[in-house]
Amino acid sequence: MASESHAGFSISSFFKDNNISTVFTLCGGHISPILVGCESEGINIIQVRDEASAVFAADATSRITDTIGVAIVTAGPGVTNTMTAIKNAQLAQSPLLLIGGAAATLLKGKGSLQDIDQLSLMKPHVKSATSVKRCRDIIPVLHNAINRAVSDVPGPVFVELPIDLLYPEEMIREQHLSQVSSNSFVDKVFKWYVEQHLKNVFSKRKSIIIPRKKSIKNANQSAIDKAAITIHESVRPVVLLGNQIIHNKEFLDRFIQSLKKLSIPTYTSGMARGCLGKEDSFFLRHNRKHALKNADVVITAGVPLDFRLGYGFSINSDAKIIALNKSRKDLVKNRRPYLQLKGDPSRSIYEIAKIINTPDCKVWLEELQQMEQERDNEILAQAEMDTEFVNPIKACTTINDVLDENSIIIADGGDFVGTASYVLRPRAPLSWLDPGAFGTLGVGGGFALGAKSAFPDKEVWIIYGDGACAFSLAEFDTFVRHKLPVIAIVGNDGSWQQIAREQVAMLGSDIGTTLNDTNYHQVAEGYGGKGFLVTEISQLRDVLLQAKSDAKTGTPVLINMRIGKTDFRKGSISI
Repeated sequence: MASESHAGFSISSFFKDNNISTVFTLCGGHISPILVGCESEGINIIQVRDEASAVFAADATSRITDTIGVAIVTAGPGVTNTMTAIKNAQLAQSPLLLIGGAAATLLKGKGSLQDIDQLSLMKPHVKSATSVKRCRDIIPVLHNAINRAVSDVPGPVFVELPIDLLYPEEMIREQHLSQVSSNSFVDKVFKWYVEQHLKNVFSKRKSIIIPRKKSIKNANQSAIDKAAITIHESVRPVVLLGNQIIHNKEFLDRFIQSLKKLSIPTYTSGMARGCLGKEDSFFLRHNRKHALKNADVVITAGVPLDFRLGYGFSINSDAKIIALNKSRKDLVKNRRPYLQLKGDPSRSIYEIAKIINTPDCKVWLEELQQMEQERDNEILAQAEMDTEFVNPIKACTTINDVLDENSIIIADGGDFVGTASYVLRPRAPLSWLDPGAFGTLGVGGGFALGAKSAFPDKEVWIIYGDGACAFSLAEFDTFVRHKLPVIAIVGNDGSWQQIAREQVAMLGSDIGTTLNDTNYHQVAEGYGGKGFLVTEISQLRDVLLQAKSDAKTGTPVLINMRIGKTDFRKGSISI
């Protein structure tokens, strides 16, 4: 019986044909045939400890590779456990495929185990949610779902696969028909209905589902020409880069070269971090508020004017905004731009750079560079200030010094991670992962699983806040089982400090924001990893180098670093 053919084999073959070499899952009876099929096809199956981590891992895979990430979860609670991660992917515009198990098609709505209306739950948060009713439709539905996920504005998709479509036909027939009586006329009619239903489910007829192609749109030439002229005539231009600029992996190098040709003062956020480095004199990290308030032209490339940009009020009211975005809604969010270029922003920048050379903004760039240097000097001075335990700014400068050139940095936390984002310098494109606009805590373990399984030879660093780390600390068990040696650093200040700082100042109480000084390093050791406790800055560099060495020999490491409190991020909370 175990050797019988079932849909899991065709699904795994589909994965292989679509360059999907790894899937993320937490097992369940509703999805077992898919996992067995993947095993037979040689597809890497990463078994997580929380379904949310499976989706976060798939999300990371999509962000930093040229293939779509896939998460497979069981019915009911397995699907509901993914909701926050799915919403995070939607708001980050990250494509992924979530496959959820479901009750048998004949038993839907009849009180079957873990049977809920999963489609209604998912539809508001995904680009498409589809339940497959017949075996012949499984592959066409998966094909269309993936193409939908990566088309236009990318995002997650959900495909529900009922259990009776996945297991061997004879097994399902025996299971259903053995429970149907033939004693009365009504029984015979019902048995006939069941037989006809199963005949339709397993029919070998060709699917009538029409295949859909990927759709990638670019801005029209007229809008590109107008944007190029406007930029060329500007004297205080600024470029803001967001997640969308890394969607087109094949075009990324040409996009970066176009930025270098234009050499316009540029600030990065989200997945755009790492696209430019310290050798790029026009790349800036500090005083963005000053630049936006004094700019005459602002190019927003894949960046909506949401809370992160003061809903558009952070930008000079007289500035001409040139919005480059795949989303029509984001193009005009909160403030109507001077020009709208709907389409792939990386392609738009490339086309603009073909028309013009660097605008005459040398004086403007020198002004911003001077401010940049002054802020860097301030940060270095703050790093030398005495604090209880380890100064978090000094900790981040030390971490930055030991990062490998092929490192991938994962940000999961609030206050400490915010400090790290100012100090750490991602070394290359696609080397920084943070949750994005939703501000979700708990991405660390899943993102690290996706990154390390995709790039086993790269160092993968999780920068945790102590509050955030508890969401995914159990994935150290997964790191150990699957031999994925990541390095995690917990900035442990015994509090939800990002909230505490403003709450205490405004409301006079720290209620709900205090945490214990937990031995997180011992938790990692309990799962089979290696743990270190750091309480003084003099310990940190040696511990970091030892962690790098341990990771190279296959051991996941967690550094529990007790940090002091500073005013570095005072007033930074945004809502």
